[in-house]
Amino acid sequence: MDKNNILINLSESEQIKFGKEDFHTQSVPQKVFSSIWAVESEVNNGGFSQYFQNSTSAETAPFVVEALNTIGAPSTADICNRAIACAFPTGLPATREAICSAAESLADDKLSELEVLDAEFMKYPHNLTELLFAYVSNHVEEFGPVPKPD
Repeated sequence: MDKNNILINLSESEQIKFGKEDFHTQSVPQKVFSSIWAVESEVNNGGFSQYFQNSTSAETAPFVVEALNTIGAPSTADICNRAIACAFPTGLPATREAICSAAESLADDKLSELEVLDAEFMKYPHNLTELLFAYVSNHVEEFGPVPKPD
């Protein structure tokens, strides 16, 4: 099994309760995993606008920059920080509902700016799979023993 498949299995496991219980109840290592998993999944699927409009992933937005910095992805963290600033120039709303609502009414010019950031994100300035796998492997107390990749 490769590292990406190991991470996919972890994302669906009981160690990560994201989607099963609220993000705010997760431990910091779980939040790191969930935040990175959510932003990568959503941006690859529909861009930052989708990331902010999805109520599950929007909940991770206040933590995603910290999560990316934690695993050693500062350039990717910067892209996410700029996406947040673009979509919410007066600051990130306090609740996921407010984030989703504000994201649903973004002006076309903001959506265009986010598309530029989507493309920048998808160039992958950091190998998120490698960094996230290393992070998970170093937090056995949270995630359990991680299988060795093939």
